[in-house]
Amino acid sequence: MDSENYRLIAEQAARIAGSFLRLMSFKDLQIFRKGENDVYTNFDTESERLIKNHILMYYPNHLIQSEESQINIQTLPENIIWFIDPLDGTKAFLRGNFAFVSMSIAAWDQNGLIAGVVYNPFTDMLYSAAREGSVRLNGSPLPRPRTYPLNKARILVDFSNRLKKTLKKELAIADLNGIIGRAYRLGGGISQHLMLVAQGTLHGAIFWGAGSKGQFWDLAAAFLILEGLGFKVSNLEGESIHPTDEIFDQLIVASPTLHEQMLQWVSNLKQFS
Repeated sequence: MDSENYRLIAEQAARIAGSFLRLMSFKDLQIFRKGENDVYTNFDTESERLIKNHILMYYPNHLIQSEESQINIQTLPENIIWFIDPLDGTKAFLRGNFAFVSMSIAAWDQNGLIAGVVYNPFTDMLYSAAREGSVRLNGSPLPRPRTYPLNKARILVDFSNRLKKTLKKELAIADLNGIIGRAYRLGGGISQHLMLVAQGTLHGAIFWGAGSKGQFWDLAAAFLILEGLGFKVSNLEGESIHPTDEIFDQLIVASPTLHEQMLQWVSNLKQFS
C-alpha cells in the first residue's frame, strides 16, 4: 500500500476524533494529573481511542505508540508504527485557547516516516504529507514559504524556565539586539506551532527545552510536513531526530540556509548555558 493510502487513513482518523472534540461538552470534562506539570483529560483518552480504532480497523497488525499506548521502540520492530498525539496542547485546550490545540498522527516504517497529519479541529485546518506526495492544507497543495535571513526572519523562540537565567536572557532579547528579525514565544501544542512555520506565518523555530518534555509522537507528523516543504529539522547540534532519541524538546526548524544561521547562533549561545 502506498503512502497516499496511509495519508487518507490518518486524515479520516483525525476528522473522526476532531468531530468528537468539537461536540463534547465541558460539563463532561474530567482532568487527571500524571506529574507536577503534566495533565490530561478524558477527552485526550477518548480522542486516542477513536484514532486507534480507525487505524487498527484497516491495519490490525500495526503498532501504536502514544501517551496511553506506549511500546518499547529502542529496537524498532519491522511492523509499521503509528505515532499518535490525540490532543496536543491540553493546557491550551483547558484555557480555551483552541487556536493552539491539535492532534498528530504519523506512520513510520524502517525507511522513515510514511505519512503524517496535524489537525486542529477547532479551526478545521488539516495539514498532511505523504512520502511520495505533496504537502497539503485541507486537500490543496501547500506552497513552499519564502526564505529569509536570520536578521529579517520571524522566529519562534521557545525555552524552558529551567534553563540558566543568563541563557534565558539572551534568548529573550535576541530580537532587541537585531540578531533575529523578530522573536516570538507562544503557548500551546508544539505541532500547531510548527504548522505556523509550515504555512509561512513564522520562518523558523528554536525550542530550547531542558530535555525533560516531549515525545516523538508530538513531532512526527509535523516533521514530515516540514521536510516535505523543504525545511530542515534538527536538534541543537544540527543532527536529525529519530524515534529512539531521548530528547525531543530541543529543536531547530528552518529552511536550510536559515537553519545554518540559526545553528551558529545557538552554538554561540551555549556559552551561557
